[in-house]
Amino acid sequence: MRPAAVFDLDGTLVRGTSAERLLVPWLLRQRVIGVRQLASAAALAAAYPFVGRTRAIRRNKRWISGVPVDAVASRMDRFLDEVIGQRWCMPILTRMEELRARGHAVFLLSGAPAFIVEAVGARLRVDGVVATPMETRDSVYTGSLGGTHVFAEAKLTALRALARDRDLDLDASWGFADHLTDVPFLGAFGHAVVVSPSPELRRVAEERGWEVVGCDAPRVGESA
Repeated sequence: MRPAAVFDLDGTLVRGTSAERLLVPWLLRQRVIGVRQLASAAALAAAYPFVGRTRAIRRNKRWISGVPVDAVASRMDRFLDEVIGQRWCMPILTRMEELRARGHAVFLLSGAPAFIVEAVGARLRVDGVVATPMETRDSVYTGSLGGTHVFAEAKLTALRALARDRDLDLDASWGFADHLTDVPFLGAFGHAVVVSPSPELRRVAEERGWEVVGCDAPRVGESA
């Protein structure tokens, strides 16, 4: 069995906010998406009942409906250069390289859309990626999920499947995440690190003896 280092993306590797929230206005400026997609996403969000609205909004991907897969894929390197490159959490990138040098397999595990996480994973040369798949038809995004939203409880389930498939020793592994819903995920590792946590998550970290690492940007909204 091999030790691993498993990293969340939003609020962990990308400081302060989510990569998806950064991508949407960037694609709008590139005229890849337009008013029709944004209006569709807004209309769906307005129809959600109050109870469970936050989780439902996270699953709302109508902003990309009708967009060819290639139109996004061909621009992801530029997006990483122009936008994400300014928002890396450098202490976490440093830890990634340190653990890689010590022989740990490196993975990204995030609830963000898979095409974002896969682009980041390729840039960072990770060993594998687990993320939320997007549904496509005829190489065009439908605006719906193509599988499980890797969030909260599903993130722990995905981690266990990853450990089984890649023969990982979680007791000897490191997990990095930033959100209160990541507590079950973090609790599966022998070494847990919380990144720029909310007060509630900081209290959990202190109670469990988890390491806390900060990044030099305030949190903006919630991350996946």
